[in-house]
Amino acid sequence: MSQSMALKEILEAAGHIVEAVFVGCMPGASVPQYYKACFGERMHCMKSPFLLRSHNRKGILVGKTILCNLLRSASYLREVRRIRKMIRGFRPDVVFNFYDPVGALVLRNIGQGIMRIGIGHHFYLHLDGYRCRGGSPLHRLLLKFLSGLMIRSSDQVLALSFREEKGNERIRVIPPLIRKEFREIRRTPGERYLVYLLKEGYLYDLIRMARADPDFRADVFCDCIPETVLPPGLEVHLPDADRFQQKMALCRGMITTSGFDTVAEAAYLGIPLVVVPVRNHFEQLCNSRDTRRSGFGHVATELSPGTEKMMKTGNNEQFRQWVDTAPGQILKIVQP
Repeated sequence: MSQSMALKEILEAAGHIVEAVFVGCMPGASVPQYYKACFGERMHCMKSPFLLRSHNRKGILVGKTILCNLLRSASYLREVRRIRKMIRGFRPDVVFNFYDPVGALVLRNIGQGIMRIGIGHHFYLHLDGYRCRGGSPLHRLLLKFLSGLMIRSSDQVLALSFREEKGNERIRVIPPLIRKEFREIRRTPGERYLVYLLKEGYLYDLIRMARADPDFRADVFCDCIPETVLPPGLEVHLPDADRFQQKMALCRGMITTSGFDTVAEAAYLGIPLVVVPVRNHFEQLCNSRDTRRSGFGHVATELSPGTEKMMKTGNNEQFRQWVDTAPGQILKIVQP
């Protein structure tokens, strides 16, 4: 979602019109209000594959996720036909697919004269010489299979990367897409940490951290308000873009699951990081390796008292310069 919002800024600033955005609406989860406000009536919900969480809410269930989505395949195919018809009605010059499998199927037979661009950091796995050590070989194979589906449905493939590197004949490496409001934040480090959790199971580890160390203070953003008395230093917030940015501008450091966008935004602002990859989530494992390789932060397998002390402040000047070239690179592709 953050990437599509940043792309909208780039395109509209150059005079292009964003006709529509299709976003996967998962069962039991709502689209954040800030995203609805960004696109308004141009936002359309669609059925799309989703991940099933483990019982401890710290990881994903790969086998059950595959089975569940296979059972829903008929509804996904109906979505492909519906969305394809809508896109043909809009008659766009370009369609971007942010690594969505339903979107990839839509673009397989979208018609002549429409440029199809696949965009995502996952494509990095297909670059020559890239290695992400560890993790399940099966999970690696599944992610590469999914990436291959995206590649085959795209005329251009853009791999978002923390570092400027060479692509190959099929894939072009570009910087992360970071919204202007994040890039314009003037950070003044305070005393409280900022925590963002994709899986709320880690929230209870943070509660234990705060109980063990009365000096640990943090603002936590996740989809769950715990049914327990919180330690004095801990505050839990539901997702809120404005409040998150305010806390980011004043945070001492950040603890987060290894989502690409959150890491990129924090690194751009020079925020020290501890990242925890979600269990059985191969993409997050690779993100955490790249976070450490790029000098942005420390990788932890779990959260325990003292984890925050592993943060180190690095030099992010080269990364900032790389990110600032993103608008120009995008525009060269859509208006050669």
